Amino acid sequence: MDLADYVDDTATLFGIAENAAAGAVLRCGAASHVYIDGLSKWDDSEQYAAFELTGNLVEEGGDADLQTDEDTVIHGIGRRYVMKNATWEWIS
Repeated sequence: MDLADYVDDTATLFGIAENAAAGAVLRCGAASHVYIDGLSKWDDSEQYAAFELTGNLVEEGGDADLQTDEDTVIHGIGRRYVMKNATWEWIS
């Protein structure tokens, strides 16, 4: 799934709830995950469950955020997808 195809649109995604260092995410594939705006973490009972997530998908940050002016790579999450005004429903 290429999340870029859904940026700036209302989207419905299906995936697995996981907690990441920067907040709650929905893993929609091996290399596709979406942060959920306003949700810092899933409850223990929700983590690793399947969910349907609907909202406005946006792209934030950029890979340039991970480098200094001297081209030193720094720690961070860079470009990321975020679901705004999200609603979700447990499907498992």
